[in-house]
Amino acid sequence: MVQYLANSKFYFEIDGVTSLTLKSISGPEIELEVAGGDSAIGVTKDAKTQTQATIGGVKYNSTIALTYVAGNEGEQKKLSDWYDDCHPDTFSGGGSKAMEGRKTGSLVIYNPDGKEAMRFNFTDLFPGAKKQVGSLSVDSGGQLAEDNIDLYFTQVIRKV
Repeated sequence: MVQYLANSKFYFEIDGVTSLTLKSISGPEIELEVAGGDSAIGVTKDAKTQTQATIGGVKYNSTIALTYVAGNEGEQKKLSDWYDDCHPDTFSGGGSKAMEGRKTGSLVIYNPDGKEAMRFNFTDLFPGAKKQVGSLSVDSGGQLAEDNIDLYFTQVIRKV
């Protein structure tokens, strides 16, 4: 029997950040560009048109975008501190802990019955330049404050 995965059953962890309350995660993206395929390369017996398509290139985005419940304590604080450690202060300059701050992480997708269906393991996770702190507007319509951060990685391996 085929079992379809529900996209709401997932978990993402980073070294030292294991209980972050995530709203959404997106990425990475891989797109194969096709060369040919749109036009015929020739005609054979009985006027059968022949086409050929081949990979013309690969576009690869090694970014993960996280949206999580905002906060200044616990897991949110760990994520924020990691970001700050990896990016030098713009006013005072100086070095950062970017190279030694790289981490590993995993995205786990669960079956509807709660068992692990697949896992994506990421190597060399690094907080990118984009970090967006949630709005403190009183006109938020009763929504929770959310923070966003982009993470880069050098390798992803899918485990089934």
